[in-house]
Amino acid sequence: MSIRRKKNILRVKLWVFVLILLMIFSGVSMAQEAAKDSEYLQKIALCKDVMEKNPLRETNFFFPQDEKVVTWIRFSYDSAEKFKLYWEWITPEGKLYHRGEVEMEAGNYINYRTWYWIKIRGNYPSQLPGEWKVRVYINDIFLAEKNFFIVGPF
Repeated sequence: MSIRRKKNILRVKLWVFVLILLMIFSGVSMAQEAAKDSEYLQKIALCKDVMEKNPLRETNFFFPQDEKVVTWIRFSYDSAEKFKLYWEWITPEGKLYHRGEVEMEAGNYINYRTWYWIKIRGNYPSQLPGEWKVRVYINDIFLAEKNFFIVGPF
């Protein structure tokens, strides 16, 4: 076995070890959880895609070659006026990367499902590994914050 191959194997083992440590000590909750302390949000999930309005391949770990990271929510909200949903995507450095918004019509939304994503592959997030955050709001009402990891290249 060549020295180069041994180094590559060692590098892969090191990254696997780091990933295991991150999962154990990061305090990251499961990819999907019931919302706590929110009268409007029933559930939030991080996933790789959505199928038939439901999260698909839920995870807190994403890779540079993944197409996107999706934040899916299920909420209930009654509004006599139009309102906005916001998703704030925060980099590992604590800076706002992107703020997405969806304008909603007035109405009584019960167990309404919606989602928003940022692209990873070929975009800035693929070059910035680490622990990211996404925060979700209805107008200025904070609903939830979820942490996720974009894993660096091996």
